[in-house]
Amino acid sequence: MKPPSRRKSILPSLGLAGLAGLAAYALWWEPAMMLRVVRWRVELPEWRGRRPQRLVIISDLHAGWPHISLNRVSRIVDRANSLQPDVGILLGDFSAAHPFTLGGTGKREIIARLTALDAPGGNWAVVGNHDWWQDKEAQARRQGPIEAELELERAGIPVLDNKSVRIGGQDGFWLAGVGEQRPFDEGPDSVGMDDLDLALDDVTDDAPVVLLAHEPDLFDHLGKARRRVSLTLSGHTHGGQVRIGGGAPLIMASDNEKWSWGRYDDDDGRVLVVSGGIGCSVLPMRLGVPPEITVVDLAPPSPGADEEAAEARERFDDLRDQGKMETGPEN
Repeated sequence: MKPPSRRKSILPSLGLAGLAGLAAYALWWEPAMMLRVVRWRVELPEWRGRRPQRLVIISDLHAGWPHISLNRVSRIVDRANSLQPDVGILLGDFSAAHPFTLGGTGKREIIARLTALDAPGGNWAVVGNHDWWQDKEAQARRQGPIEAELELERAGIPVLDNKSVRIGGQDGFWLAGVGEQRPFDEGPDSVGMDDLDLALDDVTDDAPVVLLAHEPDLFDHLGKARRRVSLTLSGHTHGGQVRIGGGAPLIMASDNEKWSWGRYDDDDGRVLVVSGGIGCSVLPMRLGVPPEITVVDLAPPSPGADEEAAEARERFDDLRDQGKMETGPEN
């Protein structure tokens, strides 16, 4: 009998080595060692005559060992500060939320590191579903306040829980935030703490409104508020967390896969930006969706911007469909 060729005997070993390397990359290198900056320039007609604003967004930290240590939280904040934010935005889910965490990190310690975020317009937050789900007392009484809210407020970071605040002077804007849309890990999914109408009750003039909502699903349900909300900022999805070759997300925290990551423009000129976030949920891995700090530069339209924006959106949609989206990662 002819002995198997050396090539055939090596192939299984190479395959196993490749799988091991991919697993190491997804379980360790990408979630624990990588950090990119994703930038979006959002030009809004409502911004004419107003000073450009840079919003720097940290979402879904899910801090806990081994991927997101307290020291790494500090490094992420340092990187965010280097981007010179006008306003700091925290979109919730602060501590680890998967069963494979080998060492939890308390919300007080995490939030203490986040207070170093240095933005002249202040740091503002909403909380996420895991912030609610991890608070067993709040789950039992089915109402807040929850630990994350209390720790944020104690640290001097206001929580926009169905509230709005005016940022800047005459050329400023409104920053609104809604309560958590999925606060309970058991019971009817439709029970939410979000009240957009209540949040917008604080808005007293026609300045643009930027809305913070942990889950992007609300973008489908803005209703009559759609004409007031110029930009919605969300997290929650982790960009799908695992994308093979830039394709469709394999882990979706949202019911609405179409809002998995990136910028979306509707027919009314309203804009949604979904951050890919920092940490992991469900499984302790990231693949094809590195942790990110998201930067949104708000500005008035430049000359010819409407035509250029339409062309850019068409190119963006084509690239997204082809799985070749380039975001300019920065390690």
